[in-house]
Amino acid sequence: MNSLNCCCSLLKAVGAVALMVTVLLASTGVEARALLAKREALEDGSKCEAPLVIFGASMIDVGENANAQPLTVQSEFVPYGVDYFGKPVARFSNGRVIADFLSQKLGYGLLDAYLNSVNPRFTYGVDFASSGSTAVSGSQTGSAARGSGLFPLDTQVKQYKLFKSKIMDLEAQNKDLTLLRLPSILKLTRGIHVMMPAHNDYSNVLVSSANLDAPTLVSAVVSAIELALRGIHGEGARTMILMNVLPLGCAPSFLGFALTNPSLQKDKDSCIASYNAVVDLHNAELKKMVESLRTELSWTGLVLFDLNAIYLDAVRNPSKYAVTKPLAACCGAGANEYNINLAIPCGKSGTVNGTTVTAGRCSDPSQYISWDGLHPTESFAEYIASAMLKGEFTYPSFSLEEACKP
Repeated sequence: MNSLNCCCSLLKAVGAVALMVTVLLASTGVEARALLAKREALEDGSKCEAPLVIFGASMIDVGENANAQPLTVQSEFVPYGVDYFGKPVARFSNGRVIADFLSQKLGYGLLDAYLNSVNPRFTYGVDFASSGSTAVSGSQTGSAARGSGLFPLDTQVKQYKLFKSKIMDLEAQNKDLTLLRLPSILKLTRGIHVMMPAHNDYSNVLVSSANLDAPTLVSAVVSAIELALRGIHGEGARTMILMNVLPLGCAPSFLGFALTNPSLQKDKDSCIASYNAVVDLHNAELKKMVESLRTELSWTGLVLFDLNAIYLDAVRNPSKYAVTKPLAACCGAGANEYNINLAIPCGKSGTVNGTTVTAGRCSDPSQYISWDGLHPTESFAEYIASAMLKGEFTYPSFSLEEACKP
């Protein structure tokens, strides 16, 4: 009887240890499984048949630069990403970016960056966007002095063409693309292409060029975008949603710069008039180019999304977007109305008057348009994505139902 009790006690002890080990192992994988669940979310309930293909820069980058140059991107560090992912995941937001909301609302879960090499999933699309990228690249101008980012727009188009050509090779070999998590060429060309270029072309020079030749710069930028659009259309792309440039003069980082430059005049929206004038010129020329391309190429699927208009609407009517601080940054270290200290970017620390100051997250990011002075908060990114998919702020009208047809 004693030996039996001893044996039972031993078995219970072993079972308890096994349970503890199981729980311990499970807990270490909780975060990974949670991210995977979010990545695959809604996949089985997909309603759209068109893959999502993204081009642009940091506002829609889901990890391209971080895959190319790990641990060098600001968005890879706290507090970026924490409000949705629980940790930084190379997105310039407190959570998801515009591209994430587009893919999730289409029922695809989260897209992978083109350069993701670990368990990539491109069945429902791919994101080529690269933080810091410009429309005009050094290879186009013959000089990289101004900086065009890691993968400027023309490089992203080349990556798209390479991606497509490799799928064509696999199709020619009768490979199972479903097993490889790749879209067919037919689905790829009928995909919903989204391009968000040019913000860095202007933000890189507005504060550094005292005598900016705006017409020349705008002409170069719009021409570069047109070249990219022609290249993508040449690959058979059916639908393209092109975004214009938001009013940079209303961005907290630029407003913070204006605090030390009183010569910069404000407009009726309390934004920097000269900066917004450059953006307005770009957006006007961009619209003309879109109209011309639609006619020349009979590209009825090319539409313009007025990002500038929805941003200004939020500045002028913040309550519509549940915003209370439309001109301030959520994450910052500025003892001013914009919460901006240009020497201490979001997540970093610095010394102000002998005191160490950290640019940290605000208590409620949803009350802000801007997360870090330049990029939208997760909540405002969702407003942008929702408006786009509803066909709001688009020219001409856009039908998601038509774009999603196989």
